[in-house]
Amino acid sequence: MLKIFVIILSCFLSVSPVIAGDESLTNKQKTDAATEHEPFMRQAFKLAMSAGKNGNHTFGALLVHQGKVILTSENTVFTDNDSTRHAEINLVSKAKREISPKVLRQSIIYTSTAPCMFCCSAIWYLGINKVVYGVSYEAFEKLTGHKDNSIPCNKLYHETDKQLEWIGPILEEEGLKVYCYWPQESYRPLLLKKLEGCEGIEKPHNVETR
Repeated sequence: MLKIFVIILSCFLSVSPVIAGDESLTNKQKTDAATEHEPFMRQAFKLAMSAGKNGNHTFGALLVHQGKVILTSENTVFTDNDSTRHAEINLVSKAKREISPKVLRQSIIYTSTAPCMFCCSAIWYLGINKVVYGVSYEAFEKLTGHKDNSIPCNKLYHETDKQLEWIGPILEEEGLKVYCYWPQESYRPLLLKKLEGCEGIEKPHNVETR
């Protein structure tokens, strides 16, 4: 336990997202692998949009076991008045209560955007070793201007000698459109300025802080 906290506090390296083992895959195999994940990723995007419509940050996540969705979640930082309620944290919390460790080890987490260090640590502790994401750290930084210097999931797993299938980005262009639903807070105008095609979307709820 001490080792992982030391890593989280001390490592600020950035590693480019890749499909695990992609050096040995042909272009067709890469395309087939990505296509396999697309239906689940689009569901994660819908969850992220739902979060935005409810006044929360636009992130969604789901858990898949043997090709079936067994849990879903979305970001609830504002509706729960709790800055820790990221989509992945909500998913991990429910999974820990409701699903056996054996099933979890065989499951895949899909996230609309590559998860932050906080969420990566929770996924690590849950024993899940396959994560598929939509929007990469790099694309998120380019869109928002926010550089996250914390350790990414693939680096965290590597440094703790634990295997991870780190797959993505998947449908990234679609995933970026999800940010059109970012809630009505000061950050929203910046996102809308950089995004195209946000006209006519359902207006997100106002953010209420207590």
